[in-house]
Amino acid sequence: MGKLVQRTIENLDNAKTVNDLQSCLWVAGDLLRKLSSTNFRSQFEEIDRENVSELEAKQLEQALLNALPRNPDPRWVGQILSGLSSSRDVSLTHLWIDHLAKYLEILKAVNGILYTALTALNDLGEPVFEESQRSRSITEIEQTVESTSRYLHQRGISVPW
Repeated sequence: MGKLVQRTIENLDNAKTVNDLQSCLWVAGDLLRKLSSTNFRSQFEEIDRENVSELEAKQLEQALLNALPRNPDPRWVGQILSGLSSSRDVSLTHLWIDHLAKYLEILKAVNGILYTALTALNDLGEPVFEESQRSRSITEIEQTVESTSRYLHQRGISVPW
C-alpha cells in the first residue's frame, strides 16, 4: 500500500470532528478520483505520483463509509459523502438515495422552524423580510434561508455554509 493512501486511511480512521477531516478528506477524494477518472490530475505532486490500486481505492472507500456514522454533524456527513462521490461507485446508489430522502426531510423540517421564527419576528416589527419580497411561503426554502441569513448578518451573526 502506498504511504499516502495508508496515511490518509489512518487519518480518516482517527477523525472525530469536521476539522479533523480537513487535512485528509480532499486527499482521499483525489486518490479515489484517480482510479475513477483515467486522466485525472489533482495538481498536487504527492497525489499525482501515487499509484492507487483498486484494492487501495476500496480501502479508502471503506474508511470513508466507516467514518460516516461516527459524527451526525451535517457538515461531517456532507464532507464524507463528497469524498465518497469521487469514487463514482455505482454500488453506492442506495447510499445517495437514502441520504437524499433523510436530508430532504430534515431540510423541510428545519425550514419550517426558520419560517416560523422569521414570521414571529416580523409580527414583532423586526425587519426580516425585504420590502420587495411579495410572497412569503413555507415552501420557498431558498427565500427563507436568504432572509434568515440577511437578518442574522445585520445583527453581526455569521453562519457559514
